[in-house]
Amino acid sequence: TAATGMAMGGLRPLIAVYATFLTRAFDQVNLDVGLHGQPVIFCLDRAGITGPDGASHHGILDLVLLTKVPGMTVFAPSSYQEIQQMMEDAMGLTDGPVAIRWSRGKAAHVADNEIGSGLHARMIRSGDNSVALLGFGQMLPATLGAADLLAAEGIHATVYDPRVVTPLDPEMIDHIATHENVVTVEDGLRIGGAGAGVRDALGERDADCRVRVLGVPTEYIPHGDPDDIHAGFGLDAAGIAASVRKLLA
Repeated sequence: TAATGMAMGGLRPLIAVYATFLTRAFDQVNLDVGLHGQPVIFCLDRAGITGPDGASHHGILDLVLLTKVPGMTVFAPSSYQEIQQMMEDAMGLTDGPVAIRWSRGKAAHVADNEIGSGLHARMIRSGDNSVALLGFGQMLPATLGAADLLAAEGIHATVYDPRVVTPLDPEMIDHIATHENVVTVEDGLRIGGAGAGVRDALGERDADCRVRVLGVPTEYIPHGDPDDIHAGFGLDAAGIAASVRKLLA
C-alpha cells in the first residue's frame, strides 16, 4: 500500500519479498496496487519448490493469485541473465504492476543469444508438430531434458521458454495451436496457474489439440530436497517425458 502511494507520487517502487509471503498481502496487491493500475514491481524470491526452507516457504500460490490481478504482468525467468533483462523490461512498462519470480538456489547461466526481451516468448527447438513443450521459469531445464529423452525415441518436440506468464505471447499461442499435443510445466499449483492460462488461450482459438498441464498438486508439501520433490511430482525430465508418452499413446 505504501508502494502504491510512492507510485502515485511519481516514484517507481520495487518490493522484494519471498513469493510465499506475498500471498499474505494479496488483497493489497489486488485492490491497492492493481485496482489503481500502479506500476509497482514485485521481485519474488524463492518462487516454486524451495526444499529445505520448510513447508511454509514453498512459493506455489503466486502464479495462481497474481495471474488473476487485472493488468498484472508476470515474468518467469529461466536464467540469471533473464532476470536482469526482465528487470530492465519491467522498468520500461508504465501500465500496471509487474512481478518477476525466481527460484531458490543457483541460477542457470546462459549466453547472450539465449536471452529474450520484452513480452516475447522464445522458441528453443522446432519439432514435428506432434507435441509442444512449455517450460515456465526454472522448469525449462527439466523440460529440455525431457525433450532430449523423447528425441532419442523419435519424438521431436517443439520447446518454448514462455518467459511471460501473463500476458501470454500471442505468437507462441498461435504456433503451439498447430500442434497435436501441448504440455506445460510449472513449479506452482497445477490448477489455476500458468498452464491453465495456456489451455484457456488455446480454447479461445478453438485449437484442435490436447493439453496436459503439469505442476504441483493441491496439497501441503513438506521440506526436502527440491530435486526429490520435483521428481515425486513428475516434474523432472523423466517424469515430464513419461507424461508426454502417455498423452501420445
